[in-house]
Amino acid sequence: MWSTSVPDPDSAVWWFRVALGDLGAARALVSNDTLPPRVAAALSQQAAEKAIKAAIAFAGTDPPRTHNLAVLSAYAQRQGLVITEALDLEALTDGLSAGRYPDADEPSMQSSDTADLIASSQVIVDTVREYLEANGVALLGIEPL
Repeated sequence: MWSTSVPDPDSAVWWFRVALGDLGAARALVSNDTLPPRVAAALSQQAAEKAIKAAIAFAGTDPPRTHNLAVLSAYAQRQGLVITEALDLEALTDGLSAGRYPDADEPSMQSSDTADLIASSQVIVDTVREYLEANGVALLGIEPL
């Protein structure tokens, strides 16, 4: 993992914009009854992952190449970002694999399940936004990527 220990707000903004894009896409997909909710579940996990990676990148560190939100959260916590323990990071992490590789032996993901994942992802995005803004990163008016 690469680190400069110098804050990198440009990298943080890029990661955050990608997170916003994934979250917006998840919301659009889950509201469309003709599309499988599993795809929105995968994007909700990706939004949370990229938001946390924005905080890690802000610290001047190349984010770890993992999709595990608990691992990313623990890493970000060492840099001052605290993700609420009330969130089920494991369920949100599992949303990625369930979305990308549905299991024929498991029941299909429902829109209500995906809505819960999107809500958790929104909490993470909001938490990261507050963290970045508290550290001087201007996010007002940025466009999703």
